[in-house]
Amino acid sequence: MFMCYYVWILLLLSYKRKCWKIERRIRVRELRSKRLYQLIRESDVPCISELRMDRRTFDVLCEMLRDVAGLKGTRNMPLEEIVAAFLYTLSHHLKNRTIAGYFFRSGETISRHFNTCLLAVLKLHHHLLKKPEPIPEGCTDYRWKHFKNCLGALDGTHIKVTVPTRLKGRYRS
Repeated sequence: MFMCYYVWILLLLSYKRKCWKIERRIRVRELRSKRLYQLIRESDVPCISELRMDRRTFDVLCEMLRDVAGLKGTRNMPLEEIVAAFLYTLSHHLKNRTIAGYFFRSGETISRHFNTCLLAVLKLHHHLLKKPEPIPEGCTDYRWKHFKNCLGALDGTHIKVTVPTRLKGRYRS
C-alpha cells in the first residue's frame, strides 16, 4: 500500500516537473519575441542605439541576406533574430556569453548563427562595398589633380603604423 502511494507521488512530481519545463519554455519564447519586437519593430530609437541602423535599413539588409546571400531562418530562430544578434555583437563588441543572455539563447546557438550570418554578409561584398577608382589623368578638380592614379585614403584618414627606422623616410605624411 505504501509503495503504491510512493509511486503515485513520484508520477505526480515528474508530471509537475514536465509542466514546469513546458511553462518555462513558453515563457522564454515569449521573452525572446518581446525582446525582438522591442529591438526592431517598436521604434527607430532602440534599433539605432542597439543595432546602429534604423528599421528600414535593417529590413533591407535582412531582405538582401535572404534573397542574394541565401541566408534562412531556422525552425527555432527567425532570420531577423539572427541578423539582430549579429549586428548587436558587432555594434557593442561583446562576448558570446553576453549576447546569449541578451537574446535568451545558448552560446553555441549564437556562435553558429553568427558565423553563418558573417558568411552571408561576406557574400554580399560585391553589392555593399564600392571598389576604389583611381583619379584620372585629366582631372581638373584642384583638390585631386596632384594625386593622379592614386588609390587609398585621401580624405584625411590617418592610420597608425610603426615603420622600421631605416625606412622612415619613405613613409612620411
